Amino acid sequence: MSFDYEHELIHPVYTHFAPSAEIIFYEVPIGFCRADIIVFQKDNTSIAIELKLADWKKALIQAQNYQLATDFVYLAFPFSKCELVLKRSREKLQHKGIGLLSVDEETRKVTEVLAAKKSMVLFGRVSKKEIINRKKKVYQRKRL
Repeated sequence: MSFDYEHELIHPVYTHFAPSAEIIFYEVPIGFCRADIIVFQKDNTSIAIELKLADWKKALIQAQNYQLATDFVYLAFPFSKCELVLKRSREKLQHKGIGLLSVDEETRKVTEVLAAKKSMVLFGRVSKKEIINRKKKVYQRKRL
């Protein structure tokens, strides 16, 4: 069973990170992009994950943006697309320290294909408190 929409990748990725997570956020603005998932682990390490069904070039640009504000960054693709992503971008991902996650279409199991390296280009750190405050503002704005 293939993935038709990016949001179908959320639950498997959430399940993968949940055991080590303190809190997980969705659709978090970072720079001019919006990270699909931000995980804050219990040790306060931050991880941004960009979910894609295709378009690894756009995903790579977004991931590099997330490295400015989070400790680690991953791209998550369906298993059927990971071979192509690796073929076209393995060297770039490894050079930039961006990890790659594969989500199996049948089992929905997430596998780390490439490990992410700690960001060396942190410019400003995204914080849990900032995200929570922003989310409240967005919610309140929508309610009005």
